[in-house]
Amino acid sequence: MRSIHPVKGSRGFSLVELLVVVAIIAILAMILFVLFAHERDNANVASCEQNERSIAFALDSYSIDHFGQYPNYQGDVTVAMFGGPGNPYFTTGSLVDPASGLPYQYTSGPGSCQDPNTEYQIVDQGGHSSISLLALLANDDAEDSIAFCSTRGLYAMQSGNQGGGTDQKHGPTRTSP
Repeated sequence: MRSIHPVKGSRGFSLVELLVVVAIIAILAMILFVLFAHERDNANVASCEQNERSIAFALDSYSIDHFGQYPNYQGDVTVAMFGGPGNPYFTTGSLVDPASGLPYQYTSGPGSCQDPNTEYQIVDQGGHSSISLLALLANDDAEDSIAFCSTRGLYAMQSGNQGGGTDQKHGPTRTSP
């Protein structure tokens, strides 16, 4: 049935209204982009922590089977430092840090750990966001690396730095290089 009154053209959106909607969508997209980037950094830190714990577990297992001796080795963490392919301790060819793509470094002895009784140190080579390292009690914005010392566990440190970091039990520690 037809209406008696003629239908005028429906009113569309004005250019200003469309621009406002597009601007709002762009702002929301930027906020989501920042959140997703931060979550990716958090995932990299969690993956790095797990990798270093796995390496530490392999080192402790190696030590148990070798009468308390850890590998006398310095350099990239590879299967070779555990006796080559087929060893029961470390089966991955090599682990790389998800943030930097570089291999983890192993140092026999204290390395940059504060405790001289430390048997070994495992360090990534940086590339983490300092904001994502807050869970490891990062002291400042310069800390971008995760280290694992046999006597104190995980802590945040500045890549390339030979001292510093945070002792999880005793709070911030600093030494001059």
